[in-house]
Amino acid sequence: MARLFLFDGTGIAYRAYYAVDQSLSTSSGIPTNATYGVLRMLIRFLKDHIKPGDCVAFAMDKKTRTYRHELLEEYKAQRPQAPDAMIQQLPYIRKGVQALGVRVLEYEGCEADDVIATLAKKGEEVFEEIFIVTGDKDMLQLVGSKVKVWRPTKGISDLELYDPAKVKEKFQVDPSQIVDLLALAGDTADNVPGVKGIGMKTAVELIQRYGDLEKIYERIDKNTRVGKLLLEGQTEAFKSKQLVTLMKDIELGIEWKDLEYHGYKESELVQFLKEMEFSSIMKELGLYTQQSSQSPYVCVNDERTLIDLMQKMKRSQYVVIDLETDSLSPLDANIIGFSVSLPDKTSYYVPLAHKNGPNVNSSQVLTYLKEILETPNTKIVGQNLKYDYSVFKVHGINPVKPTFDTMIGAYLLNPDEKRFNLDELAMKFLNYKMISFEELIKNNSPLFSSQTFADLSVEDATRYSAEDADITRRLYEMLNLKLHEANLLDVLEKIEMPLIPVLVDMELTGVYMNTEYLKELSVKYSVKMDELSRRIFDYTKEPFNLNSPKQVANVLFEKLKIQGSKRTSTGEFSTRADVLEELSDKHPVVPLILEYRKYQKLKSTYLDVLPRLVHPKTGRIHSSFHQTGTATGRLSSSEPNLQNLPTKQEEGREIRKAVVPQRSGWKIVSADYSQIELRVLAHLSADQRLIEAFQKEEDIHTFTASKIFQVSQDQVTPQMRSVGKMVNFSVIYGVSPFGLSQRTGLTYDQAQRFINEYFSLYPSVREYFARVIAYAKTYGHVKTIFGRKREIPQLRSKDATVRQEGERIAINTPIQGTAADIMKLAMVDLHEKMRKAQMRSKMVLQVHDELVFEVPDEEVEKISAMIRGSMEGVVKLSVPLKVDLVVSENWD
Repeated sequence: MARLFLFDGTGIAYRAYYAVDQSLSTSSGIPTNATYGVLRMLIRFLKDHIKPGDCVAFAMDKKTRTYRHELLEEYKAQRPQAPDAMIQQLPYIRKGVQALGVRVLEYEGCEADDVIATLAKKGEEVFEEIFIVTGDKDMLQLVGSKVKVWRPTKGISDLELYDPAKVKEKFQVDPSQIVDLLALAGDTADNVPGVKGIGMKTAVELIQRYGDLEKIYERIDKNTRVGKLLLEGQTEAFKSKQLVTLMKDIELGIEWKDLEYHGYKESELVQFLKEMEFSSIMKELGLYTQQSSQSPYVCVNDERTLIDLMQKMKRSQYVVIDLETDSLSPLDANIIGFSVSLPDKTSYYVPLAHKNGPNVNSSQVLTYLKEILETPNTKIVGQNLKYDYSVFKVHGINPVKPTFDTMIGAYLLNPDEKRFNLDELAMKFLNYKMISFEELIKNNSPLFSSQTFADLSVEDATRYSAEDADITRRLYEMLNLKLHEANLLDVLEKIEMPLIPVLVDMELTGVYMNTEYLKELSVKYSVKMDELSRRIFDYTKEPFNLNSPKQVANVLFEKLKIQGSKRTSTGEFSTRADVLEELSDKHPVVPLILEYRKYQKLKSTYLDVLPRLVHPKTGRIHSSFHQTGTATGRLSSSEPNLQNLPTKQEEGREIRKAVVPQRSGWKIVSADYSQIELRVLAHLSADQRLIEAFQKEEDIHTFTASKIFQVSQDQVTPQMRSVGKMVNFSVIYGVSPFGLSQRTGLTYDQAQRFINEYFSLYPSVREYFARVIAYAKTYGHVKTIFGRKREIPQLRSKDATVRQEGERIAINTPIQGTAADIMKLAMVDLHEKMRKAQMRSKMVLQVHDELVFEVPDEEVEKISAMIRGSMEGVVKLSVPLKVDLVVSENWD
């Protein structure tokens, strides 16, 4: 017999909105977090519980007054107004649910709860089982022998089933008494008043002793404290019971056959998921195009076909190219083959080193490629071209500046996205699921279980690799148009594409580190940690694992009886560093634990790891720099993250001393933009006082401190300057008075006063911030000086905390993003000058506002002038750009 499933759609949508990352949006800025959450939850539930023929309904509130509003004007007044970003998603939620094959029900003048209650009541005569999915407590009144309720326990997908026994266990009353329980205790979520002074515990006792609300009022002793409370709140109690009692007799005008579930409406769902850019859901449901509609992929395995392809590449408007190798490290990678796709929609694979051939002559092919790819008018397109360019360079080919990288193109459209790999982009923009290497291996002999690309048959390799190039070409055609429409082509063509060869050279060069020094430092830190351990255990009278948060918490809060301040998600007291900092004066063992952790982190993160990352061929460490790693446009670094080497503490700076020249007679030159973000702020805000301070080359932190402390600049102490510096940078990041007080040790009132003084000193900065926030609210995004964009969906939220986060992003992104763009332009300019001058010097690191070089002694003077020229002169702002340049034996 069929079953009936009823979803509290409005409640689920709200829960999803707050459970899923609110920055989730389409590349055009439509917020999608609630829609995504609802679909994920519903898909999982449909898979796990619902069969064809079951009846399903998704009930939603209509935004109209109901009888409950008439009954109690304050009804649901406690609930904050729905966030704009939530309201904006409701039509999409309806559309997505219907595409899943589930009927959406909405009726004027009644709430989703009443629709569900009516269907549940009528369904008892027809269905064997009825399931309601909701977070609302008042729905538990419907639970009975046939009716059960699924309630979310965490997020929206983890559900707990309530039958009569579970309701009794959880609330100590029967399902039919839930209305009496809420009538007495109230429900703050819906502003159901209940009886003032009566809580859940008392309400349960009254119901267990007397029965329902009416019987309680008949039998209660009016002279007791509880009796007096009940008497005073009698009107509210009965009104509350009316509010929470669900209507079960609404005329809905539908038949059960209208609710029968017959699976997804595939074409509708595909269209909807593409519109929402939910590639992961398309992938999960298998809703994609898998058969290429293009010309068959061609395997180039003879000389005649090869020469024909090379001629086509020479004449082609652009060339999409994709390498297949046997290693993720360009320094170790052999080229197994490569694929090409051309504007005429033909795609080819050229096998060079497959174990079972046939292959074409590798050296001959690379000679052809070198001629084509190094020709100045060749337009090269690809996905993650930095890797291909690195491999080419290792094999003696230096391709011209790339024309278009689809990974970076997709990133520029939505820099807050987390994944830009080819199969994700294919799903998101083309609704296409690509063949995976794992699938090819699975289709072959089990012997292939741990094989490389070279083990594939040439036929399989052609299908796999030519598809990569084909999909990249299709993405290029689409993304090129999207970037043009979004006015982002300049950012791609003038900043990001010219940067790729710069990063290729930097990564292949790597950075040299004195590993013997690092090992000595590791031993030194081990000794220090042993000493700290002994001192800690002297206080605790017993040893314990200092690296175990649980054991540290037990010692601090149970054994030593220190009062904890913050708890973890599991309810235990936190031992995070910032929490322990606040407790440093509570017991002498706390600062010792913090010091131990400092050495332990430096040792485990850097000293013991970096020596293992030295490449055997070069003796150097080769980090990867990423153009798609941050939403503001800054570069990020990984494997290892050399941008994260600590600088503030003396112990951290000791690690930087390990960065030295590999050869004698060379120096380390570091060039750091001085206060570039504050200079960008001066330019963007056009604040005359700030501009004047930079033009006169005053110390901006001393200048700010002198004004907010109302003393002359020569009276500014180091502590005052430190506060001035903190205020300067806090304003850039939109930090609140509370945030500034936390960072500086100032009181809240002092922090508020200093921020007010700052804006009095630089009034145009406040006006600029107001303008940029207003622009972001109007257009949904902010831009750097050079046109880089970032959507800010948080500004549409009615949640003040989320909205404030959006305002901080709106303030900071144009500043930090512009500074990042300037650095990238300087790197490109400097790289080209060094190339033309045939310098031996090498750019080895980029750390946000700083560049690090390895330089032979005879080039120090020339490269220093070149660095200053590029970094200070690459763009002209209303204030001068200034570089602090240091020549040293190491990078401290």
